[in-house]
Amino acid sequence: MHFIPRLLGDEVRRSARHFPALIVTGPRRAGKTTLLRRLFPGAEYRLLEDPEVVARVRSDPCAFMEELRTPAILDEVQNAPEILAYLRTRIDAAPPQYRDRWTW
Repeated sequence: MHFIPRLLGDEVRRSARHFPALIVTGPRRAGKTTLLRRLFPGAEYRLLEDPEVVARVRSDPCAFMEELRTPAILDEVQNAPEILAYLRTRIDAAPPQYRDRWTW
């Protein structure tokens, strides 16, 4: 598959240096996941589309967050929006640690 560079790429990379979390939204099949995986090849990737993964997140969100290695890409997070509260709690508990991990 041929990668099409996006103007958004530089802004996402710049923002990742200053914020512990980013949300990239847009229409389906616009290249959001491809862009993020290309910009952050070392990031852990979790697809929250598989019903078993979503069930795991919902049954024990703390365990899911503890297993999550940062930086991470949580794809299709709208399928388990409750994870966002746990993500925020984790970020708020150790902001400097997260900022350091997002240095690319």
